[in-house]
Amino acid sequence: MRDRDVPPVLNRAARVKKFPQVVRAGCWVCYRPVVQGRIALVAAIAATAGDVLLLATSNAGRPGFEWLPAPSESTLWVGTYLGLLAIPCYGLGYRAIARGLSAPYRGVVAALGVAGGVLGGTMHGLTGLVTHVELAGGTGGIDPVTLLARYGAYLLPLWALVGAGLVIGSTAFALGVARGRSSMPRWMALANPAFATLAIVLAGTTFDIGRAFLVPAAPNVAHVVFFALAAATSKRPTT
Repeated sequence: MRDRDVPPVLNRAARVKKFPQVVRAGCWVCYRPVVQGRIALVAAIAATAGDVLLLATSNAGRPGFEWLPAPSESTLWVGTYLGLLAIPCYGLGYRAIARGLSAPYRGVVAALGVAGGVLGGTMHGLTGLVTHVELAGGTGGIDPVTLLARYGAYLLPLWALVGAGLVIGSTAFALGVARGRSSMPRWMALANPAFATLAIVLAGTTFDIGRAFLVPAAPNVAHVVFFALAAATSKRPTT
């Protein structure tokens, strides 16, 4: 196998064994991917919390959801900015994960992960904005599907771009891991974000609260699972 086909994480480990004086124990270069992965995991949890706050605001007043608190501008503001600021940090996690993949999977996963994070954050912020418009107009208790249909001209193109990037990036990740071209166990191929999102959506469609909360939040919940498993299974740098 050529050197450029070996994941950078493994390359570094081999170099440190041969030239131990080059990289000091505990150095930032060695542990940067670990830190980036942890940041992405925290960001995914924050973005999921943002989804819950947005959905609690938009679903309040709907039949069967009278138990939700009354819509609040402060809740909507916090939920909007949690996702808007957190989701672009997914790019850090994808870059860390891509370092454990060999070419050509490495570049595809890193590039689409960064782009998807930026677009996803934009989409979350726009969703918060249209929810605010609905509340200001006195239209409360609107379900996520109706909201998406009403503002489809603005939301659907972003959904399409993010969805396409998610599927392509997840496919590249799954192929690289399944073929043994990564530093992760092969079963991690099934934990790719697209497959995890689909599984969460299918589970959420089986009950009312799931359709109102879990299905719309599925992409961010899937990234919590993805980044957590990636952090737990990735090989630590050798020093």
